[in-house]
Amino acid sequence: MHKHLLAQIRPHQKPGAAEMFDSIDTELKALLERLIKELEDRIGAAISSDDLLAETSGVLRSIPGIGPVASAMLIAEMTEPGTVTREQAPALVGLAPVAQTVEPFAGSEPLQAVAVP
Repeated sequence: MHKHLLAQIRPHQKPGAAEMFDSIDTELKALLERLIKELEDRIGAAISSDDLLAETSGVLRSIPGIGPVASAMLIAEMTEPGTVTREQAPALVGLAPVAQTVEPFAGSEPLQAVAVP
């Protein structure tokens, strides 16, 4: 949503339109950033208040590249962290490589021989 708002603001910065939209864009951007901060704080507080979730978050954040947002998303999306295997975890979050077979006629009926008169 934040990126979407910023994309809408950019055209307003064209000559002649900037003055008209400047205060509105500034207020909307500030409101959105405040709401995002409030949600992040509430999510952080919810994770911190639960010992298991706090421990899970600490383990996840010890992985290079996993920060507070990614760890919160993983905690939210993985129903039972700590109970899946190393192979199952990447598959659950969509990070496991999956071999795909190409079947050009998948779902269609097999061809039938037709007698030509």
